[in-house]
Amino acid sequence: MSIELASGRATASADEKLIDNLRSELLIAKEMLKSIANSLTALGGQEGSLLKKYVEEVTVSKKRVELMQRDFLTYFSKIAPSLYNKEEWIGMFSKISGIIDKISGVAYRTEYLSMKSWNIPADIRGKLMEMVELLTSMLDDYIAMMNYALVNTSKALESRSRIAAAEAEMDSKYRVATFAVLEAPSLGLLALLLHDIAEMLEDVADLLNSASDDLYLITLSAR
Repeated sequence: MSIELASGRATASADEKLIDNLRSELLIAKEMLKSIANSLTALGGQEGSLLKKYVEEVTVSKKRVELMQRDFLTYFSKIAPSLYNKEEWIGMFSKISGIIDKISGVAYRTEYLSMKSWNIPADIRGKLMEMVELLTSMLDDYIAMMNYALVNTSKALESRSRIAAAEAEMDSKYRVATFAVLEAPSLGLLALLLHDIAEMLEDVADLLNSASDDLYLITLSAR
């Protein structure tokens, strides 16, 4: 076996291991989003004890991801010299870390809301739920893109296109949610928190969209 062929196989194996790690992180992010959706539902019913449980789920999930992140960085530091796309891998890692942080931030804000006697309008809560549902769909597309990244460029591009379209849709949903909050003057300080939640959800979509660019560059290099 030639040195060049052996090097290529080692790089492919390293790429697969890095993708496996980041895919696992995003599968946990999906679990976290499910807890966020449940939290928003619990807010509508003023179910404080349930909401606390969902926030705790997010906290535990974040700790699991932090362990995976340490594993990623440890492995990356060892194999970085053999990688073709060092910047893209670190870019993906950083953006996925940002996604986890944003989702955690949403959870902590919903917990704070549960400790107040504020009445959250059902239509605004519904708009936030729509944003969470769209993010879940985007995560599914990103995970599909990961599955295709090293084996099927055209399928990876299809997933990339769906993510870009969903990100544009998320921008629209964010504007609708923001206007709904601003047009409800009776919300007072509650409006700031609701706007924060909408903005953080939209930030997750932006990060996913940007991370898909990194992944697509890695896909092209794997051809």
